[in-house]
Amino acid sequence: MTAERGLRYFPIALFASVMGLSGVTMALKHAENLYGFKHVTSTIFLILTTLLFFVNALILLYRMIRHRDEVKLDFNHPVKMNFFAAISISMLLIATAFLEISNPISFSFWILGAILQAILTLVILSKLIWTFSFTIEQFNPAWFIPIVGNIVVPLAGSSHVAPDINWIFFSTGIVFSIIYTTVFFNRIFFHPPLPPMLLPTFFILMAPPAIGFVSYVKLSGGIDTFAYILYGTAFVIGLLLLFQIKRFIQIPFFVSWWAFLFPSAAMTIATVEMFLDHGRPMYEVLFIIQVFGLLFLVIFLLGKTIQLALQKKLCVKG
Repeated sequence: MTAERGLRYFPIALFASVMGLSGVTMALKHAENLYGFKHVTSTIFLILTTLLFFVNALILLYRMIRHRDEVKLDFNHPVKMNFFAAISISMLLIATAFLEISNPISFSFWILGAILQAILTLVILSKLIWTFSFTIEQFNPAWFIPIVGNIVVPLAGSSHVAPDINWIFFSTGIVFSIIYTTVFFNRIFFHPPLPPMLLPTFFILMAPPAIGFVSYVKLSGGIDTFAYILYGTAFVIGLLLLFQIKRFIQIPFFVSWWAFLFPSAAMTIATVEMFLDHGRPMYEVLFIIQVFGLLFLVIFLLGKTIQLALQKKLCVKG
């Protein structure tokens, strides 16, 4: 039996591609600044990322007008609902990427992203509190996405608004990330394993400490003990994930594979911040390896996603 397909089933999880490409754009800009290159590659990535965001946003708007029930189903789904926060995170990351290019554009993306992020945080936390149909087996790293968004706010927010506002978002994201991490390890240690489709979301575990490190350095103005703790935690989680890489590459390609990209980009940006602060060669070497890894990952993910679309398996009911 042929599965139903069409734009009405366009996966909300594809906003994770915008998140990932935004992170890669920022990492490339750091590399260009570090080695005195012109901002050609990062600008191309920024243009493509912004266009991709608007394509995703227009398709979502179309779905909300023509297929509102499908969007509601997504928002009530224990996994898909969390990817709605990828919209606000994408806006916040694009705002950060535009910071050195156009302050008005950056602020426009940031203010809309910050407001949407605040709303989604409150709405989704309320759903988790009062929706009794959710079970511990449904908990997976995608649930971190609405919380991680709060940590992203200060990246551009520190240049746009008072520190107090940025600290509120940051502290919310960090504290709830600790809570979520505790719940997740309880779920993964003592309950059945995640289904193959959700295995790539393991990489999301690296995002809170990695992007938290970058935001914290922005807010505090330097690398202190807490910053070291965040970076060290992200680094060890990254090593743990690499240690499991055979398990990840054996599963079929799903849209959820885009979950690999943003956390990896966040870790790359954190590494270059460490190098800029300390000047130790090991951080520079690690940063270069990570940048090339990001570029390979982008090519692979784009190729696989285009292949999925050509096979008419991208917008499928399910």
